[in-house]
Amino acid sequence: MSSITDISETLLIPLYSRARETQSKKPLINDAKAVEITEKLNTVFATSSSLLHRQLAKGKVRRTANKKLTAFLALRTRQFDRYCQDFLSRTPNGVIVELGCGLSSRFSRIDNGVVEWYDLDLPEVIAIRKQFFQETARSHMIASSVLDFRWMDQLAPTHNNVLFIAEGLFMYLLEEEVKTLILEMQRRLPGCELVCEVENTFVINTLKKERWKKKFQRDHHLGPGVTMQFGIRDGKEFEHWGQGIRFLDEWTIFDDHEKKLGWMNLFAFSKRLRKAQWIVHYRLQSCNEI
Repeated sequence: MSSITDISETLLIPLYSRARETQSKKPLINDAKAVEITEKLNTVFATSSSLLHRQLAKGKVRRTANKKLTAFLALRTRQFDRYCQDFLSRTPNGVIVELGCGLSSRFSRIDNGVVEWYDLDLPEVIAIRKQFFQETARSHMIASSVLDFRWMDQLAPTHNNVLFIAEGLFMYLLEEEVKTLILEMQRRLPGCELVCEVENTFVINTLKKERWKKKFQRDHHLGPGVTMQFGIRDGKEFEHWGQGIRFLDEWTIFDDHEKKLGWMNLFAFSKRLRKAQWIVHYRLQSCNEI
């Protein structure tokens, strides 16, 4: 793990959160693979020179509000699973591409026996992923930056039955990078769907202030290279980026009224805080479909 960048290392936090939640009482998700991977990593992380590694080995995914972050990330994971399951209920033989997959084991949870699945991440991450996962006839790994659009050439030939999911990714990119990526997906695979997690602009603006940026890094035991850069104010904002981008629906963690969030559920009554970080669903239609 010492050879990967600070940004790539953020994959460890949701991984350990999934493992921690799986082993909790009345778990929100069941990710046995995350438990298996973290148990193997703990033997190395316990004596690592990295504070993040040592804290994770102790079961701490955040400096404060540890249990709340675990519940938050578990709910996020569960909702992405549900979006995938809904997509496959409508298009059983569809294609799903997980952008910035990290060490996600989502394919094993939602596999319907015919879906074609692609896990995409940076080469340094895929190299680690291959230590824990094996490719199959329907489950593939692509080692590439999401911004090197040649990775789209590797997708199975298809028409409209493609779902792209981006969990914990877009906020680390620049706005122009996200826009270019979405327009390229629309151009190459018109009719595809996109489910992505987004950050609110007010959060991004707060993190631009050095004091809050350092607090974010300190609370999550992250390196100086990690900061969020992209946010939107409203779920329909992407529609202004081009003809054919259609907003379908959105979800916040407060929609499930989960007791494990505790006092965080009070944020549901704040129009601003309710959508500090949420999930948005789009269809990227061909302009001819409008």
